[in-house]
Amino acid sequence: MNKLFTRFSPFIKVIVYGNSMHPTFKNGEIVLVNKLVYRFTKPKLNDIVVVKNSLDLIKRIKKINGKSYFVVGDNLKFSTDSRHFGWISKSQIIGKVYKL
Repeated sequence: MNKLFTRFSPFIKVIVYGNSMHPTFKNGEIVLVNKLVYRFTKPKLNDIVVVKNSLDLIKRIKKINGKSYFVVGDNLKFSTDSRHFGWISKSQIIGKVYKL
């Protein structure tokens, strides 16, 4: 029953890998991702989100241009983000990140 609940839950736990969001999140930290929030609201500036790219990445929304989002890591020196792969669409946003 617990596995069934987890599969259909709007929340998932994610482990942070790397230092691109340091100091906000540290390598190995567990965060909660709400997968449904953006079905009811629009992403906002400074929201921290999980983005689907070649890998799933945790980034902060820094600019919004219509339906496109420019996302960056808090640790610019160690972040692969929109400065490298460009603007993303809302469909690439998996969910909003919350600290546990």
